[in-house]
Amino acid sequence: DAGPSASGQQQPKKLSKVEELMQKDLQEKQRRAAAGAASSSGRDAGSSGSRARLDHWLQPGIVVKVMSKALREQGYYKQKGVVDKVVGKYLAEVCMLGSGDVLRIDQAELETVLPAPGGQVLVVNGSYRGSSGSLLGIDAAKFQAKVQLQGGQYDGKAVWFEYEDICKLASR
Repeated sequence: DAGPSASGQQQPKKLSKVEELMQKDLQEKQRRAAAGAASSSGRDAGSSGSRARLDHWLQPGIVVKVMSKALREQGYYKQKGVVDKVVGKYLAEVCMLGSGDVLRIDQAELETVLPAPGGQVLVVNGSYRGSSGSLLGIDAAKFQAKVQLQGGQYDGKAVWFEYEDICKLASR
C-alpha cells in the first residue's frame, strides 16, 4: 500500500518494523561516522586512524549479539550467535548459539562481543583489521580493551582498541 506517511510524503512501499529500525540505525551510524571521524579518544588506540576505519565490520567466525528489539518476540534479542557468512558488506547469516537457528541480520542490528581476558579476538575495524590476538584486559571507563596481537607482522604487539573494533572469535 502506497500511502502518505506521518510527514505527508508519499512512500512507494511500507517498510516492516525491522526494515525501519535497520534504516534508522544505518542513518544514525552514517551521521556519527561523518561527525566523529576526526575525533580521537586521547589514548593511542589501534583503531583510531580514520583512514583505516570502514563502515562495515562483519567477518565470518566472530561471535555477535543480536540487538534488534524487533526480534524480541522471537526470543533473539540480546542473544548471541556466530557469523557463518557475510552477504555483501552489511548482512550476516548468524547461527544462533543454543537453538542453532540461522538468521539473516543487518550489521546495524548486531553488536560485537568481548571474551573473558585471555580469550581470542579478531580485529574487525581500524588499522589492524584482520589481525587476531588475545584479550589482555579492559578499561571500562574508556570502553577500550588491550589485545596482544598474534601472528603476522604485529606478532607480540599489545594495542588498545575501542570495544566495537574487536570481537570474540568462535571456538569451533
